[in-house]
Amino acid sequence: MVYSVSTLSSSLRLSDYLIDQRARLDKAVIENASKKHADMGLTLGAQTGAAASFRSEFYQLESQLDTNRQLVTRLDVMDTALDNMHNSASTFRSDLIALKSNSNNLKTASNLAYTELDKLTNSLNTNVSGVYVFGGINTGTAPAADFQFKSPGAPVPLGPEEQIEKVFNDYFMHGIDDPATASIPASGDPLGKDWETFLESPAFKDIFDADWTTHWSSATDEKMTSTIENGVTTTGSGSANEKAFGELAEGLSIVAVFGKLELNVEAEKFITDRAVNSLNGGVDKTIAIEAQNGAIKTNVERTNSDVIAKRDVLNVRINDLENVDENRAAVELSLAQTQLEATYAITAKIKDLNILKYL
Repeated sequence: MVYSVSTLSSSLRLSDYLIDQRARLDKAVIENASKKHADMGLTLGAQTGAAASFRSEFYQLESQLDTNRQLVTRLDVMDTALDNMHNSASTFRSDLIALKSNSNNLKTASNLAYTELDKLTNSLNTNVSGVYVFGGINTGTAPAADFQFKSPGAPVPLGPEEQIEKVFNDYFMHGIDDPATASIPASGDPLGKDWETFLESPAFKDIFDADWTTHWSSATDEKMTSTIENGVTTTGSGSANEKAFGELAEGLSIVAVFGKLELNVEAEKFITDRAVNSLNGGVDKTIAIEAQNGAIKTNVERTNSDVIAKRDVLNVRINDLENVDENRAAVELSLAQTQLEATYAITAKIKDLNILKYL
C-alpha cells in the first residue's frame, strides 16, 4: 500500500495545529497575568456554580463593610459634636457660677451665652458629606435654627429669641426693654408676676419642649436606622430633638436674653441659679447620649470584625477554586511559546518545498 501526503493536506494540518498552539498560548498568557483560570466554566465544571455563589456573597460582604464604615464615620462625627456640646456647656456653667457673686456681671455672661448658643447650633448642624447627623430621618436639612433668626412673618414661625421675647411681653404685659423689668421680683409676687413663676410657666417652658420643633428644630424624633449585617439593624443618626439639647438651650437662653437686662440683684441671682440647673440637666443628658452613641459604635466595629472574618474565609475558598498554580502557569506559558515558535518554523520550511527542486 502506498501512502501519499499532498502539500495541501500538510498545510491544512499545520494550520490547524498552529491555531491550537495559538489558543494554548493565549490561555497561558491570560492565566499567567491574572493568576486565575482562563475559562472558569471549562476548568471548574460542576463547581462553577459554587464559585459564583461564593463571589456573590463576597461582594455583598464588601458592600456591607463600606456601609458600616460610613456609619462609623457618622458616629465619630456625632461623638465629636456631643463632646464639644457638653464641654462648652460645662465650661460656661463654671464661668456662670464664678460670676454669680459679682453684681452686674450677668451682662458679661449674656454676651458669652450668645456665643455658646451659636456653638450649640453649629454642633447640631454637623454634617458628613451633606448628611446632617442630628436631623433624625431628615438628614438632608440643617436641623437647628439660628438663635437670633428674625422671622419675615407668618407663616414662618418666630425665631427662638423672638419667641422668648414675645412670651415675656405677653406674660408681663410690657416690652422686655421696659424700665418696669428692673422691678420684677425673683419670686413671691401675689399675682405671679415674678421670675420664678414666669420661668415655670407653660408658655416659656414649651419653647424648649413642646414647641421645640416650631422655633428651634426641623429634625424628626425618628432616627435613621442602618442594617449592619443580615437581620441586624442599629440607630444610624441622632436627633436635635433630644431633651438634653432643649435643656442646654434653655440654660443658655435665660442668660443670653435676660442677663443683658437691668435687673435687681435678687433677680440676677435667681436667673443665674435657674440657668445653672438647666445646664446641669442638659450636660448630664448629653453625656448619656454620648455614651449610648459610643456603645452603638463599638457594636458596629465588632460586627465589622465578624464581617471581615467571613469575607476572608470566602476569599480563601474562591481563590482555591479560581486561582492557578503560578509556577505551573509560568512553565505552561514558556512551553506554549516554544511550541508555537517551532510550529511557525516548520510551517515556513514546508512552504519552501517545491517539486521542481527534485526533478
